Amino acid sequence: MLTTDSHGRAAPRRDRHAREDDAEQIAGLQVAAWRTAYAGILPAAELHALDTAALAGFWRDRIGAGTAAGAHVLVHDDGRRILGFSSFGPARDDDLGQRRDVEELYAFYARPESWGTGVGRSLMRSTLSVWAERGTRAGYLWVLERNTRGRDFYRKGGWRQDPTAAPCGSGPDAVEIRYELTGIGTRPGDSAPRARRR
Repeated sequence: MLTTDSHGRAAPRRDRHAREDDAEQIAGLQVAAWRTAYAGILPAAELHALDTAALAGFWRDRIGAGTAAGAHVLVHDDGRRILGFSSFGPARDDDLGQRRDVEELYAFYARPESWGTGVGRSLMRSTLSVWAERGTRAGYLWVLERNTRGRDFYRKGGWRQDPTAAPCGSGPDAVEIRYELTGIGTRPGDSAPRARRR
């Protein structure tokens, strides 16, 4: 897919697997997204204390070890910089960890200035495509209950709150709820419903 840059020149937009040298951009993107999305939800001191260098080290390690561990990081790259990323892999929740056809979406963020431009939709399609290729039939994620923008995005993509999972969190303002998406990779006529994509 092609778009135009600030000078009107055609620039590629693509989703791809992250490389270790993407770690700094991913970390900076995550900090910006957290400080915007979670302002007024998480304590200001916690958001201010986010350490981009430490996060870059985390993402470098995650990307480097990802394939062997079964975890993946995808990025949305416009040809100049990374505008969004998703991180996903084996389920970590006790009630789902034994199911090989279930994966967890660990992180899903876009640069605040890219919200509403299609970056998130593109990344979600690519994430679901990787899941389908791997035989994953259901996915889940945890989202802050007060993150209404994030919850709306997931609902529009077919995700639903999982009634079997109790909310969790470190305090009344940081309650997280579990969302699920089923029927990933199924075709019309299969027994499971097809995942809605935008």
